Amino acid sequence: MTDLASMNHRRFMLTEGGPTYRLETRVGLIRANSTRILRRALLSILLTWIPLSIFSAVQGYATGHMVPVPFLHDFAVHARFLLAVPLLLLAETLLGPRLAHAASHFVDSGLILEKDFARFDVAIESGLRWRDSTAVEVILICMAYVFTTISLVSTAIHVSTWYAVRGDSGVSLTLSGWWFVLFCVPLFQFLTLRWLWRLFLWAQFLWRMSHLDLQLVPTHPDEAGGLAFLGESQRFFGVVLLAYSIAVAGVLANGVLYDRYPLPHFAPAIAAYVFVAVTIVLIPLLVFSGTLLKTKRLGLYQYGTLGTEYTSSFHKKWITDPCPTGEVLLGTGDIQSLADLGNSFAFVEKMNAVPMGPRTPIHLALACLIPMAPLLLTMMPLAELLKVLFKVIL
Repeated sequence: MTDLASMNHRRFMLTEGGPTYRLETRVGLIRANSTRILRRALLSILLTWIPLSIFSAVQGYATGHMVPVPFLHDFAVHARFLLAVPLLLLAETLLGPRLAHAASHFVDSGLILEKDFARFDVAIESGLRWRDSTAVEVILICMAYVFTTISLVSTAIHVSTWYAVRGDSGVSLTLSGWWFVLFCVPLFQFLTLRWLWRLFLWAQFLWRMSHLDLQLVPTHPDEAGGLAFLGESQRFFGVVLLAYSIAVAGVLANGVLYDRYPLPHFAPAIAAYVFVAVTIVLIPLLVFSGTLLKTKRLGLYQYGTLGTEYTSSFHKKWITDPCPTGEVLLGTGDIQSLADLGNSFAFVEKMNAVPMGPRTPIHLALACLIPMAPLLLTMMPLAELLKVLFKVIL
């Protein structure tokens, strides 16, 4: 596919659209050639963590003993608004262009024939139309507030904290608590839900691609018929998982240090979280499993037939009739061709049913688990932990 032909198709930029994106563009937070990600990340901290710290300090809840859990001692709030929210914004600059490049690669690599270009464009336009939907973002914002309310109601406050004080008349929100509930937590929930929506749009696009007449090659060295680039692109969703896992780790840290739950108490929940998170990210790739299995099965038949014909001729030429007229065994290309045919058949046999290698789920799982690693310090001193790690490595 030529570069000129590639330019006729719109880029599938899932991160550059929607009402909030247009609002950020109008106020100058985003420019045509720059997403200004560092400025936006800093602004998110200025609108969340900074007001919470100021309000808490004004009321005396930032530190000290006025409440059992003062602001500066709350790991969850720092994890969410100093790290997780900026990372969710940073993920746009890392993941958005890579997904767009992966979408274009279907055309650039020749996986899609010219007869399917119109259907490819329809898939792009449909995804971008849903990306720009005002109704969808309004629903996401409403869901963010619903989830915020559910989390506050379901999580009973047993002791006073920097954002909610428990008294004889019940629980009352502090100044920072109102900002926390009305803006900060819904913002975090909205950014998370928006990434889930983008993942859904990407999955929808891949589903449409799986129904095209893809030119898959069973002997492709990527062992996925030429689709392994999708697995590499999917790995970058690990940035989103890393951001959300940092927030989860902050909540677990509070549970371990303040509620006195031992870390092994959370082990089943952590394992379930990692499994569910990685599965959600990898599910979109499964839409190609049927096509890949069909391609592999057909390839085994085709290369099996070719192998039978070639090896029969080889056997007849060099074994049954060991002295072909005018030919010598030394230096002949027949043996090398036989080896090449064997390598091609081996590629077909190793072809994966999902377009990814083992590194993709491993990287995604590590993105979930790495933020949990500091919690191990609640079980053993750092020196002991390092000794264990060195024993494992060596």
